[in-house]
Amino acid sequence: MPKSKMFFIMATIAITLLGCSQVEEGIYIQGNIIEVNKQNGNMEIDIESWTTVEDSESSTELNELKNHSNSQTIRVSNPHKYEEGQKVEVKVIKEYDEDVWDLDRLNFETKKLD
Repeated sequence: MPKSKMFFIMATIAITLLGCSQVEEGIYIQGNIIEVNKQNGNMEIDIESWTTVEDSESSTELNELKNHSNSQTIRVSNPHKYEEGQKVEVKVIKEYDEDVWDLDRLNFETKKLD
């Protein structure tokens, strides 16, 4: 197989894989769990970073959010999966238009990073 054809195939595969690994648009929190309430599902996180990912067509950069709190309490659906001290990444899902942080209306996708 000619080198130019092999290069074209490898470049196509690399571009395809890069497109598949893009981070989904949204707001993300990373930090360590301070406390987990197993009864009501509230989990307090000591926040290391807040980031936002813009629309992938306009920008693929992570933007650090300014003026955020150092800790945040969120509600998780399965608090028994988490322990104090674990590092987590949380995607904030906001399905309403008001510019407020309402724990009763926000949803969170949480995954362990350790």
